[in-house]
Amino acid sequence: EIPQCAGCNQHILDKFILKVLDRHWHSSCLKCADCQMQLADRCFSRAGSVYCKEDFFKRFGTKCTACQQGIPPTQVVRKAQDFVYHLHCFACIICSRQLATGDEFYLMEDGRLVCKEDYETAKQNDDSEAGAKRPRTTITAKQLETLKNAYKNSPKPARHVREQLSSETGLDMRVVQVWFQNRRAKEKRLKKDAGRHRWGQFYKSVKRSRGSSKLEKESSAEDCGVSDSELSFRGE
Repeated sequence: EIPQCAGCNQHILDKFILKVLDRHWHSSCLKCADCQMQLADRCFSRAGSVYCKEDFFKRFGTKCTACQQGIPPTQVVRKAQDFVYHLHCFACIICSRQLATGDEFYLMEDGRLVCKEDYETAKQNDDSEAGAKRPRTTITAKQLETLKNAYKNSPKPARHVREQLSSETGLDMRVVQVWFQNRRAKEKRLKKDAGRHRWGQFYKSVKRSRGSSKLEKESSAEDCGVSDSELSFRGE
């Protein structure tokens, strides 16, 4: 019986026949599935397809964290913790400088690399931007007295009242609005804490009337808001 070639499905009448994966091949038909290079000495197979060594490891070998391409076993690599890289892929994502042995760098969670210089520069820029978005305004005693008097009349003043207060105190409208917001939040916390304290005292008296000898210490929540004379907010 004349064998059929697994590549071209034609009968093989050549003097030499190649046999791979229990199938017969013309010598000219046995090619890498990726690069189409003719395979003469050795080949690698996966899922019925045959590959040259380089393409097999590119497709199925250890993947480079940066480019996600396979790395042949003979190729020199770089490692950072559990991540593996081609030499040319072991580079800073900001300046693209290839990192060498002894260089300091920052390793991100997804395996991307940032050289020390670019990381420190980016961190300084972030800190500067964060500071710029959170300006602090100090309110003088006279301005504070005006705001407190206005709060007694109305804890939530209308816009025209806030505009008048802004004109009288010289404070920005946004500052006046944030001060009233903080003041209302602070008063709400104080009322809530006072309620907790009263219930605590009630429970104490109940326990004492039952002859309990266990002493309990009640403490109200500490007011952790900003002070009336200093406030911080994110600029818009």
